[in-house]
Amino acid sequence: MSKTAKVLVAGSVVLLAAACGQARSAPVPAAHAVTSTTATTTTTPKPAPPTTAEAQQMLNTLGYQARQANGELDDETKHAIVAFQKVQGLPRTGVVDDATAAALRSPRTITPQHDTPGTHLEVDIAHQVGYLVTDGKVGKIYDVSTGDGTGNRITPLGDMHVVNQIDFWEYAPLGRLYRPSYINYDGIAVHGGEPVEPVPSSNGCVRMTNPSIDDLFPIMHVGFEVLVF
Repeated sequence: MSKTAKVLVAGSVVLLAAACGQARSAPVPAAHAVTSTTATTTTTPKPAPPTTAEAQQMLNTLGYQARQANGELDDETKHAIVAFQKVQGLPRTGVVDDATAAALRSPRTITPQHDTPGTHLEVDIAHQVGYLVTDGKVGKIYDVSTGDGTGNRITPLGDMHVVNQIDFWEYAPLGRLYRPSYINYDGIAVHGGEPVEPVPSSNGCVRMTNPSIDDLFPIMHVGFEVLVF
């Protein structure tokens, strides 16, 4: 009958088999491998800013009057950019910077004050823009400048209607008016002929660029509704 003895040799267990006179070492468990993982961060590349022609097309699609998508940063394009920046609550620079480019991709929409059938003009004093609304939907958006609020230089609020039009230049005491459409009998008109500043700066009228007035004058007949709010 064979006998087996256990002997500790240098930290290992050695089995002595008496029957065969051979010694064999018991296997030592292998050490567990340790795997090191490093967290990686994936960054999304910033979209390239639109070209001037692309920005013009985007503005026109949204209703802002950049007019021709010709790639030129002309006056009407600058006014369209400023009008867009006014509505989006951005600095009024007239330049498509990073913030403006981002807003063009995800713009704030406009809800008109009146959703009645037909077409009317809404003048938003707070944002200094005008909305041409047809059947409750905003179609075109114009850059405007209203009264600066000093003295009598105040644009009246309310639902008004065109009472008279002059289809040419009018030389008024406070300056030249291009194709004015008067909305009350106190001399307040929607007109062109003066610089349209990014802030309220008129004598009380609703001031627009001449091309914008050329758009609006043919439809702003006597009785046409103009809502100033």
